[in-house]
Amino acid sequence: MPSTDNDPGRLPRLVIDDSARDTTAKLWYALPDGFLDVPLQALDPAPGSAYEEQFTNVLALILDSAPEDQRERYAGALRDMRFMVGQMRGEGVIGCSLGLHFADDGSSVTSVVTVALRDIEWAPPKLTAVRAAAARESAGGVELLALPGGRPGSMCDTLVTVPAVAGLPAQELYQCDVYVPAPSGAQLAVLALSTTAVSARGHYRDLMKAVAHTVAFHDPLPDIERTVRGDGPGGIKDSVTADFG
Repeated sequence: MPSTDNDPGRLPRLVIDDSARDTTAKLWYALPDGFLDVPLQALDPAPGSAYEEQFTNVLALILDSAPEDQRERYAGALRDMRFMVGQMRGEGVIGCSLGLHFADDGSSVTSVVTVALRDIEWAPPKLTAVRAAAARESAGGVELLALPGGRPGSMCDTLVTVPAVAGLPAQELYQCDVYVPAPSGAQLAVLALSTTAVSARGHYRDLMKAVAHTVAFHDPLPDIERTVRGDGPGGIKDSVTADFG
C-alpha cells in the first residue's frame, strides 16, 4: 500500500503488506491508505479448520454476553454475515476491503472494494476487457485501460438506487468496476468498488483506475525489491523508501 507525506517532491513511501508474501496467492494488487482487509476465511470458515473453531467460540461468546432478549438477533446477524460471505466466495471473490476516508467537509465516507478472480472461456485479453465492461447492465463511463506491460483492461461505473430496508431510507450508491484479463486469456480479475459518497465519485473512479495499474497475475515483489535496491537499469534506490514485511 502506498502512503504519502506533505512533501510533494518526494515519491510515495511504499509499504508491502504481509498478505503480498502469501505463497498461495493467485492475484496481487495494491490499495491506498484507509482500507482494511476483511478476513473472508475467518467469516466463512471451512469445516474442521481452525477458523471454524474460532467462529464457534465467537458465536458462543455472543450468546453468553448479549442481553437475553437480543441473543438470537445477534447470533442471526452473525449467521447471515457468514451466509453472505459464502455467497461472495461462491462468485469467485478472493478479497474484500472496507475503506474509511474523510470528505472535504470533514465528514467520514465509507466504501467497499471486492476482488474476484474468475475462470473464463479463452479469448484474446483485449477482447475480454471490452466485452466485460460493455456487458455490465446500465453501466456508463466505459473506458479502455492501457496497463503496465502493454496489458489491456477496462472500467465502467454507474449510480444505482438502493431501496429502503429495515427502516433505512432509500439512497444512491456509486459503483465502479475494473476488469483486468490474465495474460493467459483464461482468467479475469474483477475489482468492484461501492460507496454511498456519490458526490466523490470522480475521486473514487480515479482511485480504481490507479488500483488497476497495480494488478498482477504473478508475484511482483522480486522486481520491486530489485528496483528499490537499485539493481539493474532505472534503479530508484535513493528516491524511494520501502518497508518490507
